[in-house]
Amino acid sequence: MKKSLMAFALLSLAACSGNSDFNRYNNPFGTGTFPVANDGQAALYLVRDVSSPDAPPINITLNDAPVGGLPPSSYMRLNLDPRLYDFRAYGSQANNELIVTVAPGQTRFLLAQPTPSGSAELLELSQEQGRRLVRKGQAIEPMAY
Repeated sequence: MKKSLMAFALLSLAACSGNSDFNRYNNPFGTGTFPVANDGQAALYLVRDVSSPDAPPINITLNDAPVGGLPPSSYMRLNLDPRLYDFRAYGSQANNELIVTVAPGQTRFLLAQPTPSGSAELLELSQEQGRRLVRKGQAIEPMAY
């Protein structure tokens, strides 16, 4: 009886370690509760951190088509087919461009923020930083893209 209990405990422990689906989707960054990309697509989140409440939205375009404006403490999720995309963030004075290539199953985060010169920029964030901002932000529905 004692040997069978020990074998059961060892098998249970082995099942919870390694590269199981449980570990892959439930890591310290909260992947288990964070939406993954749609099949064959990439999930790209455009996020904006907290700033002054009266700050104007940062307008974003995707391949010259408007996607929408991000007010402070908000995010948009775009489901994209794998390929190269041209994103632009528009401030009150100018815009900045960021070229991004996405792959199927990928989840990426771009931070939209104003610059001191009156422009706006897009910066890539880590998974941990991006998820943190998405969780504390308000979802904004993107325009058709």
